[in-house]
Amino acid sequence: MNILLVEGNQKTKFLIKALQTNDHHVVVVGQDYSWCKTLADTFEITAICGDGTKPYILKDAQANKMDIVIALGDEDSANLIVCELAKTQFHVKNVYAVINDPKNADLFKKLGVDKCVSTVQLFAEMVEQESIEDNIKKYLPIENGRVVICEVILDEKSPALNKKLWEIGFPPQSMISCVIRGEQTIIPQGNTKLSAGDKAIVISSSEVVNQVLSILTLKKSKR
Repeated sequence: MNILLVEGNQKTKFLIKALQTNDHHVVVVGQDYSWCKTLADTFEITAICGDGTKPYILKDAQANKMDIVIALGDEDSANLIVCELAKTQFHVKNVYAVINDPKNADLFKKLGVDKCVSTVQLFAEMVEQESIEDNIKKYLPIENGRVVICEVILDEKSPALNKKLWEIGFPPQSMISCVIRGEQTIIPQGNTKLSAGDKAIVISSSEVVNQVLSILTLKKSKR
């Protein structure tokens, strides 16, 4: 594919490497002449020195021939202009943008940006995922991996809290076999309610275990 990268500094270097590894044709636009020259010499690509928010610069970069335009600048407003120009004037099918303020994501999407990447949001999701993975204390496959037993600690974000088991809607071939609540060990019935801090011992077929864990934690387990 033909891909145009606008600004980005260090992020652009890593992205060029990844794209060239997969045989994509990359063109870069940036306002720093020495940076553009370094990229052109290092990666043997076309690098246009100029302001990517200006239509004539995007024209010089042959934006009309691009399959994807990616705005990587430090200013959300400039990234939005790049994407709008690429979409409306150069008819690029896919335009992506890095956003520095996650609150801008909805606005970007409403204005036609196909994908937004927020580094702040990515890090937040990574931290959240790590905390969820910590909640899955044990993951034991048995019978050649066809059956899985795991212990899940329910936190205050669990969608299963304060619901009776029959209300939760677990998939077939899965069940909570035991609930440990403080010093209590509960063999649950259909009307047993789950509370924050409960340890749920889950028995499930391997085919539906991720579905069960998403019901209890909002996320899938990594296996």
